[in-house]
Amino acid sequence: MVVARTVKYTFKAGKCDEGFLMVDLAVNKRARSAKGFRGYISLFSNDEDNVVTIITIWQDVESFRASEEVFTSDVEKFMPFLEKKPVIGYHRVDSITLPQ
Repeated sequence: MVVARTVKYTFKAGKCDEGFLMVDLAVNKRARSAKGFRGYISLFSNDEDNVVTIITIWQDVESFRASEEVFTSDVEKFMPFLEKKPVIGYHRVDSITLPQ
């Protein structure tokens, strides 16, 4: 079963670009090298200023769970850029098309 993690980051005013760059370099770089990683999408909100949601796709529940440390270990580094702690969601993926 393919699973996804959503992480919603709310950055402080004026800190979104710099904060997102830090998140992207730290977390997503580590995620890309993790076993079972299938891809990610970064979504910049049109409705909420300074909000970015990152969706990562995982091959199975085991790789998803093994990757949790990647998403929790660096949060303190990002806090100077964030209004509040990220909101994390876990999802079963019903359908997806990924490049092979």
